[in-house]
Amino acid sequence: MKKCTLMLNNPDGLTRNNEPVLTRLCFPDEGINPADLRLVNEQGETVPHQLFDLIYCNEQRISACSIAFIVNNMTKLVENYTLVCQPNNPVANIKGIEQLKPTLSDGVKRLDTGHYILELCRGTGDGTSYGKWGIRYFAAKAEGRNLIKDCSNAIGGFYGPFFTPANGLINPPEHCIVDCITEVEGPIYCRYRFNGEVPNGLDPALHNKKFSIVWEFFYQSPWFRRRYDVDDFTTFVDGMPVINKITVGDEYESGQNDVVFSRFASYGGTYYREGDLYAKILAAEVNRILSQPTQTLSENARQYRDSIGDNINAVSWDFFWRLFCVKEGILTDEEIRDHVKDILREAHHVVHKSPRHRDVLFAKEVDVNSVPEQTIFPLAANKTAEINPQSGYAMVWYTSNIVGRYQIVQRKDSGWVNWGTNGENEYPELPTGSTIYTAYGQFEDWQQQADSMEKNIDIKQGIIEYD
Repeated sequence: MKKCTLMLNNPDGLTRNNEPVLTRLCFPDEGINPADLRLVNEQGETVPHQLFDLIYCNEQRISACSIAFIVNNMTKLVENYTLVCQPNNPVANIKGIEQLKPTLSDGVKRLDTGHYILELCRGTGDGTSYGKWGIRYFAAKAEGRNLIKDCSNAIGGFYGPFFTPANGLINPPEHCIVDCITEVEGPIYCRYRFNGEVPNGLDPALHNKKFSIVWEFFYQSPWFRRRYDVDDFTTFVDGMPVINKITVGDEYESGQNDVVFSRFASYGGTYYREGDLYAKILAAEVNRILSQPTQTLSENARQYRDSIGDNINAVSWDFFWRLFCVKEGILTDEEIRDHVKDILREAHHVVHKSPRHRDVLFAKEVDVNSVPEQTIFPLAANKTAEINPQSGYAMVWYTSNIVGRYQIVQRKDSGWVNWGTNGENEYPELPTGSTIYTAYGQFEDWQQQADSMEKNIDIKQGIIEYD
């Protein structure tokens, strides 16, 4: 019989519950038969595990693999688990992640993780929020509520620097379809990869850019995570250079006169600017263009004006921006460039060269719907949360890189809520290659949840011994 110790180190002695642990294992010499492997905790209990990314040294034996398992009730700084390799080892039965039948036309994976029911979609490319790729159905099983009403938005899309008026508002989640590749699928851990190419817009510096997003889900855990890789680029947004930074947007819908979340907080308190002057400038320009006599408008422009109605604030934010989208054909490319030139000059001035630039506020939590334009721009953070005080649920994010500014919208008029990694005037702030951890649930302390995501349980594999 072979065995070795897995030494679990718990940074800061945090309480660990339903926490996924992934690590790489090596088995030198003759390797092992993976079917003979059993994981045992300090109490002598067999812990369900999943092996993946196996490297075989012959038809039956492996020299290396990764292992995934879930840790519960860990409060000590260190614990030791034991890997036992012995033929006819008892197997720990586990229900595990269930693969459900997708319900949406472009759904590729619908999972019951034990904590969530969620559906990954590849997108339809039809230019609507109902056809975005990403997670378009998302519900905590205990709550039983889809946070994206009518599946009309998505978690996980990335936007800037492509989704700017200067680029003709190319919206990657709406304007392209991804290939979804299953990399790992098991009872404890699933990993999927989205590959796609952003359609070309008006900015040559952003042409022919491909991207890859890796999604990871875990059994019974409130955590899921994703990593964003995009081809290198250098461009300008808001008149300032952008090098390999993107805007990731997690968007939620609840219908008019309701919001999924009504508070925002950064770890330790929130420094922020309030109001969205850029949005006001854009809305004013949209209204100015559409207020022209009907006979001067193109047929597409007339249809677009009719679809918005009289209250521009009661429609989804990216809906009324479509006026400047090359895919919609409402304005010509030259008309878009002419309008954008004036918009960007004014927006840059009012954001960066006005008293507002120095008017930084502080609050532990911010009631976003009560501020102008129902929008705030929190400053540098990598641990944030959106909170629903009535239900006690919170969405918590940890980003592997500091985000210089966020855009947070909680707009009751339309029911649209947005967590975006961009600053004012659509400037992207998340470095490509970043990993985002996310968790949704009723947490006693969301900041502790963020600390756990920042400082994962660290594992070291001990010496292989023989009995």
